[in-house]
Amino acid sequence: MLNKISQKEFIEFNRVFSLLLISRLPIITALELITRQTKNENFKAIIKKITIDVKSGSSLSKSFSKYPEIFSEIYLANLRVAEETGNIAEVLTEYTDYQEKFYNLKKKITQAARYPLFVIVVSFGVIFFMMFFLIPTFEALFNSVKAGLPPLTAFLLGLSQAVVDNGIYIFLGFAVLMLMVNSALKNENFKENVIDRLVLRLPYVSNLFIKNLLARFSLSMGILLKSKVSLLEALKISRNISTNSVFKKEISEITKKLVKGESFSNNIQNSKFFDVTFSKLLAAGEESAELDKVFYLISDYYTSEFDHKIDNMTTMIEPFLILFVGSIVAIILIAMYLPMFEIINYVGV
Repeated sequence: MLNKISQKEFIEFNRVFSLLLISRLPIITALELITRQTKNENFKAIIKKITIDVKSGSSLSKSFSKYPEIFSEIYLANLRVAEETGNIAEVLTEYTDYQEKFYNLKKKITQAARYPLFVIVVSFGVIFFMMFFLIPTFEALFNSVKAGLPPLTAFLLGLSQAVVDNGIYIFLGFAVLMLMVNSALKNENFKENVIDRLVLRLPYVSNLFIKNLLARFSLSMGILLKSKVSLLEALKISRNISTNSVFKKEISEITKKLVKGESFSNNIQNSKFFDVTFSKLLAAGEESAELDKVFYLISDYYTSEFDHKIDNMTTMIEPFLILFVGSIVAIILIAMYLPMFEIINYVGV
């Protein structure tokens, strides 16, 4: 988040704030207590300004709305409803539970990607270490005895020499490539027309992405509808839980059709995101007029599906990555030790 306020700090703020309000403390007193306990100086300064605004007669939601980089649309929508009903403590408790679930869903994506990336980085580190330090040591030995080299050994020696000779250019090329990728990812047109669409076409990745997206979207819809936010307003807010432009456009189209009186479930029959299960559960919610409860059920369902697929992926990918790194190291070591037989014959041992 902006202003160097982590999501964990934000969740802690709301957890403590709701507990203080449940304890019947006035809002201003609760904010002053939190200010004294907050270690993040940036956040402390913001809470102080909010306290001053509330003291001057401003509503809590209006004071929070001055800092949209911290307090999201869904947070403010819940807070406005809470102020109208007088249930601020209860709504904040509910929102904090939602925020923790939402945070955990996003965190699982990062955790799933962390291990493969770590193994890939380590494997490249091992390869470069061998190319720069290990193989040149063997090369000096092979040259000293002028032994014949197997094709694999000769290839690796040549590759090692090329890497050593052009190390600076390889590094600069990699740095330029990273800058180009970073620039492309920041380009809105490239992101919308390439990245956002590519994510939905990649095998397995698209399925994981969509299940996580549906879990977060449904959780957002559930908490908004439970707080008596209208369906249309809930859709407008919940569309922003993802940065994927394809998803945002689809939700915008659904919202337009709902304004004309069409049902939500009928408008997702041919969706790229909403499958048959989602459609059936949604239709049941529309018939029973308990959409908020149904959205919570949908979120739990897709969270469970997402967790299951993440676990399967981790279980599948781990042995492949270990085999990949082990194979590379083994090939290099075999290539370096094969000529030893020639050397033994050469020196007459």
